[in-house]
Amino acid sequence: MCDMSLLSINNISKSYATVKVLEGVDLNIMPGDKIALIGDNGAGKTTLLRLIAGSESPDPEFGSIQLARGTVVGYLEQQLEHLNAGGDFPLEDPEISAVEQEIFDLQVEMEGCTDEDTLDDLIQRYARAQDRFESLGGFSFRQRLEATLNAFSLDEATIRRPLEYLSGGERMRVALARLLLRSPDLLLLDEPTNHLDQKAIDWLEDYLNKMTSAVFFVSHDRAFINNVADKTAELNTGRIRVYSGNYTKYLEQKALEEKTLERRIYHIEKKLQRQEEITQTMLSHRKIAQYHSSEKKEGRISEELAALRNFKRSPHKRMSFKSTQQPEQTGSRREQLALDVKNLTVRFEGESDAIFENLSFNLIKGKHIALVGKNGCGKTTLLKTLMGEILQNEGTITSAANLTFGFLGQEAKFDNYEITVLEQLLFLQSQLNEAEARSELARVGFSGDAVFQKTGSLSGGERSRLFLCALLQDKPDVLFMDEPTNHLDIYSRELLEEALNEFTGTILAVSHDRYFVEHIAEEVWGMLDGGISVFSNITEYRDAEKESDKRKFESKKAGLHRTSSEKEERDAASAEIVPEMPLWDKQAVHLYPLLADLKQYPRNRSERRRIVADINELLRDLESNLSQHQEEKISLEKNFTLVDSGEIYHDYAELLQDIEIEELLYLQLMEVAEDIKG
Repeated sequence: MCDMSLLSINNISKSYATVKVLEGVDLNIMPGDKIALIGDNGAGKTTLLRLIAGSESPDPEFGSIQLARGTVVGYLEQQLEHLNAGGDFPLEDPEISAVEQEIFDLQVEMEGCTDEDTLDDLIQRYARAQDRFESLGGFSFRQRLEATLNAFSLDEATIRRPLEYLSGGERMRVALARLLLRSPDLLLLDEPTNHLDQKAIDWLEDYLNKMTSAVFFVSHDRAFINNVADKTAELNTGRIRVYSGNYTKYLEQKALEEKTLERRIYHIEKKLQRQEEITQTMLSHRKIAQYHSSEKKEGRISEELAALRNFKRSPHKRMSFKSTQQPEQTGSRREQLALDVKNLTVRFEGESDAIFENLSFNLIKGKHIALVGKNGCGKTTLLKTLMGEILQNEGTITSAANLTFGFLGQEAKFDNYEITVLEQLLFLQSQLNEAEARSELARVGFSGDAVFQKTGSLSGGERSRLFLCALLQDKPDVLFMDEPTNHLDIYSRELLEEALNEFTGTILAVSHDRYFVEHIAEEVWGMLDGGISVFSNITEYRDAEKESDKRKFESKKAGLHRTSSEKEERDAASAEIVPEMPLWDKQAVHLYPLLADLKQYPRNRSERRRIVADINELLRDLESNLSQHQEEKISLEKNFTLVDSGEIYHDYAELLQDIEIEELLYLQLMEVAEDIKG
């Protein structure tokens, strides 16, 4: 293994029964690397992460996985069901907590220690524990914990709830927050942006870019990869290939590779053609020995060409809807309106606040629009309202005559998963014959024997392609989409983008996928500050969103400042009013009878001198008693393990109650004394 490597993977393979998922994988991860792992669903990405984390083992007869000595690995799994559903799920670092408890215990021991030799030993142990606490980042842990909780919109109550009561999104955010707080040397992340809103994704990108740890992550979020990765590893047909740079750089290198490969194939084809001519010449001249030699050479060239062509053949079929007939976009602007929405308000029954209100906009025929906004702002509700699934409380929705609508959601669902892809399309679109159905399926990447796959065996991306194929046979004029890239791998997302860019109808798509939005949307509609604003791209919207958040923060801060100023004015106005004496605790009056005479603030100088004298006497008694009671408390704590009787715990509880009363009384008397002096 290279001296600098955190991780070295050499020629590992992994099989499940007769299926080989990984074959001959080699990979080096260096300190500080930020590597994105991409590939089709089912390519083995999660398997590779699990092998590195040690939760699975590679095939025993192949290769090795070596971690540098002392390397701490943190692993965020995509599915969190393996965690103990019955237990708590706090963010506290157990190692930091253990050292923190050790420091506290040593403090208690030192306070009660009278032997010098023992005290010296305790002091040395205390110093070592402090050093250990500092090396673990214990002194900054609370600050980092607060920042992390804020970034993921979590609070102390959420992180201490039993796991079974947390939503999938909360589980992912809590797991990610706990992992980041441990600051491992190598961070393994499987789809870390799932269930995160844009604020949390922005924070995570910034955090990963600043951290010195190495990060190896699986993600289908191409914008996230672009913003974090300095290397991109592609896992395909069981093997891995690492490219320098982020996803955009990876695409550029792949395009260059394809051009180089095409040129090489062209030259090999020419070479084969010449060799075939030589072979034929040798045969025609009856030069049998030279003929056989040329024939063998021709065979080797032919094998080389076949291997290159096979390497070039992409398993990812392009989707095409160019043949889908759509109405010509002609006429006046009014004739071009697909939807005219005015003063739309939706408020769920029993709720005082509206999901949104007084929304007005026009959807133009043929426009491709992305609808974006923070979680909970009402994007999906708006789509369902436009489709008639939810009735509005106020406002009107007017659609152009004879429009047909289609909807593609986050998951493509079918009634029957036992029938084949071909049977599914014929069932959904009975007007098609088998030849027409196979032709339509070929447009979306199902050709040959792929049409005979059971629907239930398809990946999420394949199901979406099949659903979209069936949907577009109805030739919808308007296509509504709700997070259509969720659960799709990168290649399926790109195929979907290509298809949508060829689609000549109208699109209104809700999406948080920044890369998807950039590539399909002519305009970005942002649900912001209670309305819909139009932006030319996602970056403009994000800038406007940040500015809106800033205005809200400044407004809130100004409101707090006004409240504070008003309080100061009220305090000043009431300064002339004689304050009331505290209501003394009955048990405190019993312990300190002088309190019975402190009923009101002094009205003249003589009363002032008397009350000040009484308070000073009470404070002296309190200081003496508190000191004595604290010593008794320490003594009782030392004897907990030495005494069998439960009476000691009863005495301890009464003592704590006395200390609490005396501490509160001391503070009250100090405040009264300050008021009188003032």
